[in-house]
Amino acid sequence: MAIKSRKFEQAEWFKIFSAKKTRIIAFILACVIAGGFCLSLVLYANSHADSSSKSYLKSESYKLASNEMYEELCVTASAYLRYVDEDWNYTQPRHLLNDYLNYLDYNRYKYKKTEDGIRLIDSRFDYYVGITQNGKTIYLSNIKDIENYDSETDKIEAFKSSHKNYILRRDNEIMSDRTSSGQIVDYYYNTAEYQDNVTEEFYADNLMPVGGSYYDNYGRYFYNYGNYDPIAFYNVDSRYNVMKGLDLKNGLKYSDRLEDEEIGENYYIDDGNEYYDYDNGRYYYEDDYGNAWAKCENLYDLPDYKATDNDDSGITVFFAPKAEKLTAMEKEYTEALNDMYRAKLFVIVFGVIEFILVCYLLLICAYNAEPESVERWKQGNFLKKVPTEVYLILMVLAITFAFVFVTCWNYYVSITKNIFDNALANSVFRNILAVALFALAYFAGFGSLMEFVGKIKTRSIFKESLICRSCKFLWRKYKETSLYHYFHGLPLGVKLTLKFILIFVGIFVVMSSRLTMLILLAVEIVLCISMLRDFSQLSKLSKQIDSLGEEKPYEGKIRKTSPVYAESEKLNSVQDKVRESVEQQIQSERLKIELVTNVSHDLKTPLTSIISYIDLLKKMDLDDEASSYVKILDKKAQKLKGIVSDVFSIAKATSGVDVNLTKLDFVMLLNQCIADAEDKIADSGKIVKININADSAMVMGDGDKLYRVFQNIVDNALNYSMDGTRIFLDVYKKADRIVFAEKNISATPINFTEEEILERFVRGDKSRTDGGSGLGLSISKSFTEACGGIFNIEIDGDMFKAIVEMPIIQEDTAEKTDDKTE
Repeated sequence: MAIKSRKFEQAEWFKIFSAKKTRIIAFILACVIAGGFCLSLVLYANSHADSSSKSYLKSESYKLASNEMYEELCVTASAYLRYVDEDWNYTQPRHLLNDYLNYLDYNRYKYKKTEDGIRLIDSRFDYYVGITQNGKTIYLSNIKDIENYDSETDKIEAFKSSHKNYILRRDNEIMSDRTSSGQIVDYYYNTAEYQDNVTEEFYADNLMPVGGSYYDNYGRYFYNYGNYDPIAFYNVDSRYNVMKGLDLKNGLKYSDRLEDEEIGENYYIDDGNEYYDYDNGRYYYEDDYGNAWAKCENLYDLPDYKATDNDDSGITVFFAPKAEKLTAMEKEYTEALNDMYRAKLFVIVFGVIEFILVCYLLLICAYNAEPESVERWKQGNFLKKVPTEVYLILMVLAITFAFVFVTCWNYYVSITKNIFDNALANSVFRNILAVALFALAYFAGFGSLMEFVGKIKTRSIFKESLICRSCKFLWRKYKETSLYHYFHGLPLGVKLTLKFILIFVGIFVVMSSRLTMLILLAVEIVLCISMLRDFSQLSKLSKQIDSLGEEKPYEGKIRKTSPVYAESEKLNSVQDKVRESVEQQIQSERLKIELVTNVSHDLKTPLTSIISYIDLLKKMDLDDEASSYVKILDKKAQKLKGIVSDVFSIAKATSGVDVNLTKLDFVMLLNQCIADAEDKIADSGKIVKININADSAMVMGDGDKLYRVFQNIVDNALNYSMDGTRIFLDVYKKADRIVFAEKNISATPINFTEEEILERFVRGDKSRTDGGSGLGLSISKSFTEACGGIFNIEIDGDMFKAIVEMPIIQEDTAEKTDDKTE
């Protein structure tokens, strides 16, 4: 193989660009920068700042803190303060109070238990929450000197004057000194009376919805104060309700409990907790404790269900950020915002550099820098032998590790904090270790990707695959078996039928069995792909047949494992034999023409001498008997001369020699021929009807050859037409062609075909021994085709018809042809 011309690769800069050391340095640098990029990305994603806002009060984190505080206070008022007496004793069942405490613990809200009840603790906000019932107000607050104000109204007014950015809920209305953000939020929740309908509220996203709460006669309490899902408390023991078939958490009522022996082992999950038992042919339901029930209904569909709205008009909620805490949070938020901007900058810088290095390494990986080598791409000997699947597994593991590391970043931070006490060392070491871990994962993942791309460039991705190697090995073993030879020798239809049967049987088995579904499904996919490949091979076989019909070589390839390979080889053999036969026929025809030409040429010299001597004999004074012999010799010699001349003319016309194409008038040439034959027509006593429907028709042809064609047709009609009948000579235009047609009634019965009469040395009247040589029509056909026309014979009973068609040329085409001829 010749070395390809790659001029730019000979440049000094490209040699440095493609050097092995440059690639190693770029790869190490890419791993380190990838670690920095991932760390910056994690720090940016875990930043406590909100890039959409530069103020803590407008940030998402403050909105979340406000929402949590509002929800906590509203739930406290509705679920706790509503049910305590003047001595802070809880008047509802203990389960409801436990649910309230679990709610605080779950959301990590701080509180403490005192002799005066439960007290909420919050370092971020000053708050007041109270509920007024029957003229009495029960409240909680962390604001100092709250007892100095007599009425709740005085307390609220004092708080409003001393706090900023407050939220106040009173008489089911929300008030605040904040300016509305203008971004309206749609908040909706189920109502107590109509479970299928919702109550909808619209409020600015920096404020709060009013919300509401209700309870039902099954001991469930629901609180909707800005939370997406309703908060549910239960004043009954759930385990006790399960025995009665009540699932309060999911709002379901089960009936007719089933024993274990009533449930079969063959079942499937239909929808959620609904099962279908194949053994017994019925549906059943399973609760969270594994009990099976025959019926399941929604609680609110039961006839005895009743839900009641709580009266929340007496709830008062007031909270505002503490001034000193707000200042600290603003400072902390500003620092977090700056950290986020720095992390974002590092993400962009590292990302751009990493993108450039990745593009460079992927473009140059597996490049063969040896100048004398003819291989443009080449992998190392060791890496080349590593199966493709190993690189794929390493890539998947690297991506999985990076994903898990990012998602578990908080756990990673907590682990490093437990190892190192010093905060600075903790932060520095944590980041360095994170970069190292990311770089290690990147080393394995991206290195595998480069080798994978290298296999693509060297076209060895499948060849070096462990699966492909195994399949090739098994295929080689299979080809050695008698089963392969038996199947390979079957007809094509039988092969395809067997594959169809296997596919349908496999589909039936897959649908009826779940245990082996995945394996059989994989087998079905392989069979379907194989069938599609077979059909593609069939299309190639069809194209090969078409090319055989068009006598063109087929350039496609049919794989040896294809079921149509044997048929393709047979077609190739047939095509080769046909090609050889055609070549032999062409060669034979060429030899015939050469033989006729040579023989005709060789006969001319002695024939000329014979004619010359006959002429001399004719001038001598001979007796009557000798003179008659000389006349017979002269007549036969002239006839032989005409035959030799005709045969020589046919040979030259067939081989394309001695044909001079020029622009001529077809109609004018025919008129000239008819005019020259007037004496023959008169002597024959035949009636000739001439019908010329074209004044002129320019064609490209040899004038002498076409004249001979017309002359032969007219002579043939005069010699072989029946006496007393008419001969018709018609000339007319047909589309872009000019047609000359001669019709006559044969003097003798026509016992030959159109093909036979056009053969050489064949005459219509086989009983005649005088007259023509049987070459006239054959000469006419050869001369017409040599001039680019068509010569046909049509026979209808004793009606004989000779037709000559020539293409009419346009003026511009004629001019171009004349120029080429000159």
